[in-house]
Amino acid sequence: MCYIERRPASEFGHQPYWHVEARELGHRQFPGSRIWHAYFDEHTPAYLVGSFLSALVDPRPLQRGMSDCAGHYSAVQEPSPHSPQQIVDAHTQRLQSLRARSRAARRQQTTPATPPAQGGPGQPAPRR
Repeated sequence: MCYIERRPASEFGHQPYWHVEARELGHRQFPGSRIWHAYFDEHTPAYLVGSFLSALVDPRPLQRGMSDCAGHYSAVQEPSPHSPQQIVDAHTQRLQSLRARSRAARRQQTTPATPPAQGGPGQPAPRR
């Protein structure tokens, strides 16, 4: 149902890009009709493409309210075996994990890879 491909550069773009689409099951070599699709061009950061693809292949069920539209007739909704508090706790834990990873990534970007030389000739004294 889902096709993921990295397409080569074309006359419209200078860099390869990612194309992801979900289709209904077809008959043999004939794909079914397209349900949705996404394009990630050369300007899309690799970590966003990676995050999207990780979420796409995650086998865990997607939490939705019972009245929310599933988007496709083949999607099945079942009542959650979890209590409302368990769901809130799981979402809170997920948000805390995302915040921690985001902070760690920002710290990595602002921290120099190698410490600057201290007090060499022609180097100003470090500011305090």
